[in-house]
Parts: sequence; structure tokens; C-alpha cells
Amino acid sequence: MNSILEVTDLNVSFPTRNGVIHASQQVSFRISKGKSCVLVGETGSGKSVIGQSVLRLLPQKSIISGSIRYKGLDILTLSEEEFSHLRGREISLVPQNPSASLDPLMKCGDQIAESVELRGVKKSSVTEEVLHILSNLRFLDPVRVSLSLPSRLSGGMRQRVATGIALASKPQFLVLDEPTKGLDYAARTSTIDILHHIKANRQDTQLLITHDLDLAHRIGDTMGVLYSGELVEFGPVNEIFSNPLHPYTKGLISALPRNGMKPIPGSCPGFLNLPKGCYFHKRCPHPCARGEDVHPEMCDISEGRQVRCHRFSA
Repeated sequence: MNSILEVTDLNVSFPTRNGVIHASQQVSFRISKGKSCVLVGETGSGKSVIGQSVLRLLPQKSIISGSIRYKGLDILTLSEEEFSHLRGREISLVPQNPSASLDPLMKCGDQIAESVELRGVKKSSVTEEVLHILSNLRFLDPVRVSLSLPSRLSGGMRQRVATGIALASKPQFLVLDEPTKGLDYAARTSTIDILHHIKANRQDTQLLITHDLDLAHRIGDTMGVLYSGELVEFGPVNEIFSNPLHPYTKGLISALPRNGMKPIPGSCPGFLNLPKGCYFHKRCPHPCARGEDVHPEMCDISEGRQVRCHRFSA
């Protein structure tokens, strides 16, 4: 398999005055070149922590173990100077909150231009390249957007500008952190269409972090389902949606509006009070005796398909 990113046994924890928060536990997955891997789960499931780990944006107090290999390099062992040659160039981020990430006092075109200049484009060609990027993001008036401050644009338009900044350096690996979060229906639909267009017309590899299952289904090639900091299911997107194996995955899909919006009873256990056995045991529609005391391991079901559930273990 031609993997461009391989995450192996990633553990991320944060010490607090009340104890240690284990936000990511033994997370392992790989992404093939040119493919899109989606990580889904409820708020607080540990999705964004994994993206921040890939980008080396975690707080200094974080405790990290395992490995994250990008093109064979373990990026967790690189110095900040060494990794700075990758971040923003080969590896780019589309943030979940463009209002916070965009400079409110700088024109949108100038912000995209900074990323364009990273790849050595001649100054005389930068403006043309910025307008080309905005046109590809389906802005009807790219000149107006280029000359606008972020505050003059809608939330959906700001999200597209943030996407343009990430794409401007022509990265090979793109991390998209909740790109539809907080958008209204029209802006969300437009963003999904644009991300689908980007995937269809570019060759970069993507790690998409989202709670939006419709976005995951349309954009992803493979999908990992996270619960309380660990993967509970992984496999091809279409297979998971047509035949979800873990009861949590089934619950997420059943909660979609088109499936009747059936909520999953209960709530996730807190990271400071994780149970000894299966983390999903108290919410599971098929609770088993082993789930109370024995933590389930990830089981290989078929090629590329895994699930963490005692019902599938030997």
C-alpha cells in the first residue's frame, strides 16, 4: 500500500490538576496517496487532537507517544525547524474557525498571496494566481473578495478564503478540521460542493475531521469512527455506511435526519473517568458481560475493515 501518512499507536494526554486526560489512545490508521480519510465522532471524541498532532500544534504540556510517519519521516521526532519546512508548504490546514484564523485587518487576497509566495511565484504573477484560486473556489467576483476584509464576507465565504490560503502553497497533504462547523444550511451545502470539487480536481491527500456524516460520506474514501479517544471502527466509507458494525457507528448513522434522527441514549464517559471495560458499554443496545470488565481490542474483519467490539472478537 502506497501510504503517505501512517499513524501508529498514537497516544495523546494532557495533565490537569484533576488528573490526566487521555484524549487519544492507541490510534492507528494509514492514508494512501491521493485518498481522503475521514475521522468522525461526537464533540469531545478526540478527532481534532489527532489533526493537531499531525500538524504539531498541540500545547507544550501535551504528552505524546507513538509515531506519525509522513512519507516515511516520523514527524513527531523532527525539530520545529525541520517541521517548519513541511507545515504550510507540503502539509496545510483548513481550520474550523476562519473568523479566528483570518487576519481581520488584512485583505483576503493579501492573505492568500502570502501562501502563494511560499512556493516562489514571481511577484508580478501573484495577483493573477490569487484570483485564479478564488475563481476555483467559485467566487462570482474574485476581485471584490480579494480586496475585501474578512468582516465584509459571510461565514461560508470566509471558510472558502481559509481553504484558499491552505491550497495556495499547493500542498501534498491537507488537514481539514471541521470545515462545515457553525455554517448555516446554504453555506454548509456550498462548502461540501466545493470540497467535493477540490477532491475531484486535485491530487493531494486529505485528512478530514468532522462530525458531519453527509460530508464524510461524500468526500471520504476511508473512515475512522472515534469514541472516547479511541477508534471503534475503520474501513471504506461506503462499506461502513451500508453495513456499520459497531453499535456506536450504527447509532450515529441512525441519528441522521434522513434516517429519523434517532438519538443515542446516554452520553460519553468523561476522559477523567473512563470505565475499565468497553467505553460504550452503558450506551450499547447489545451489552455483554465481558464489556463490563474487559476492554475490547480492535479486530480485523476483512481487508481494511476493523471494529472494536467483543461481539467480533474470538
